Amino acid sequence: MNKILIIEDSKTINNVLKKRLTELGYIVSQAFTYKKAKALLESENFDLIILDLHLPDGEGSELIANIKSLTKTKVVVLTARQDNELREELFQYGILDYIIKDTNLVYSISEITKIIDNLDTKSTKKSRILVIDDAKFICKQVKTILEPRNYSVRYALTAIEGLEKLKKYNFDLLILDMELPDIHGLKLLDILRRDEKYKDFPIVVLSGTSTPEIVRDALKNGASDFLKKPFIFEEFVLKIDLWIDYYKKRQELVYVNENLERLVKEEVEKNQKKDKFLFQQSRQAQMGEMLAMIAHQWRQPLNAISAGITLINNKVKLGKLDVKTAENITTKIHNYIEYLSYTIDDFRNFFKPDKEKRKTDFEKIANRALSLFESSLKSNGIVLEKSVKEIREFLTYENELVHVVVNLLKNAEDVLVSREIKNPKIKIVIDGLKLSVIDNAGGIDKSIKDKIFDPYFSTKSKKDGTGLGLYMSKIIVEEHCGGRVEFVNRKNGACFTIELETNQGEKSE
Repeated sequence: MNKILIIEDSKTINNVLKKRLTELGYIVSQAFTYKKAKALLESENFDLIILDLHLPDGEGSELIANIKSLTKTKVVVLTARQDNELREELFQYGILDYIIKDTNLVYSISEITKIIDNLDTKSTKKSRILVIDDAKFICKQVKTILEPRNYSVRYALTAIEGLEKLKKYNFDLLILDMELPDIHGLKLLDILRRDEKYKDFPIVVLSGTSTPEIVRDALKNGASDFLKKPFIFEEFVLKIDLWIDYYKKRQELVYVNENLERLVKEEVEKNQKKDKFLFQQSRQAQMGEMLAMIAHQWRQPLNAISAGITLINNKVKLGKLDVKTAENITTKIHNYIEYLSYTIDDFRNFFKPDKEKRKTDFEKIANRALSLFESSLKSNGIVLEKSVKEIREFLTYENELVHVVVNLLKNAEDVLVSREIKNPKIKIVIDGLKLSVIDNAGGIDKSIKDKIFDPYFSTKSKKDGTGLGLYMSKIIVEEHCGGRVEFVNRKNGACFTIELETNQGEKSE
């Protein structure tokens, strides 16, 4: 739907309607008189006409005769005149709605926009309706009424013909007469409801006989609704709209229920891919930090090895290298090389993914993290304290928790250095299934404390922080290791606590 013509002599109503529909993206033309409206209808095609019935120079209802096809051009009547006979006659011609103008203009406009929105939704795929009635007049009448509402209507004059069409095509609703020449409507209802395909299919009975017995039997045999011939046109279209809408929503619900497992699986896989991507980004950032730590930890041993080799060379040149001195220097060099090898193993294990859970405890995890990190803390003059209240074993992915502890230590170190804290200190407290990292850097500002676990949120400069460390730490602890990460501000700084659930296979020592 694209082009709309508003035929309304009230400039206020006409302009308000035009403004609202233009805002929704439609091309809107206006006519304030019968003469202007007639000229526009003769020269242009419109998808929808909003029509006032009483115009200063003629009757708006007469304009309907100038519309070539109500199937292509839809009409909504907007009038102050309450004329029930005319209203019913216009519905018979195929108008979409008959809206009474009253003091609540906002409501009238909302009704019109609702109709337009419904038509736009239906236009993508028309709902299909089958009419089974031996009266051709009724079939064509139903077709005339419903096709302007974007329904596709087919009809059959016998029950057998109707059953064949139901098998051949998919329909969204059936309108069924009771008195058919070959099979009675009640029998046809029974046949359809026994078929699983038509168990919840909407069937509206349209019958010339409406005794209490026939209404009761029709509803007991599975009719969704019952309308008496001759029917009231507005009631008829309202009920058809309601049953079509009901059936569509039911089909959507059935689809979701039948595919819920697949839809959930797809969503989980999508989230897993996202988390994997974020984890890789976080890992790459940590690798850069780890390489800096390796360089820092290797610098002193490499200098010592270089000094030992230089000392041996000098003594050889001077002829003063004795066996004892040589053994002492080579032993020290050997010890330094072992230290370097041990450091490489630590870092290699740090980046090795855990495939299975293993028994460990928070002291082992803290010691592994400190073996990677302790020299960096010392170089920045940060005092490290470790307090162990209780040790309890548990099953977990050890390397992943080491990642989390390293990340918490690194964050504490960064904030202590950036804020140039005097007497900087980090304390690790281990208490059974809890490990806390506490600093004295002054804490986290209240304005951002609710965002620190969000992805890509960082308090560091863009070049120094990815904003993934705490987010991935939370994912690792809560989704991989069955625990939680919490944060509180204390008197002198921040405290981050990892706490695992009690069903982690722990064992008291």
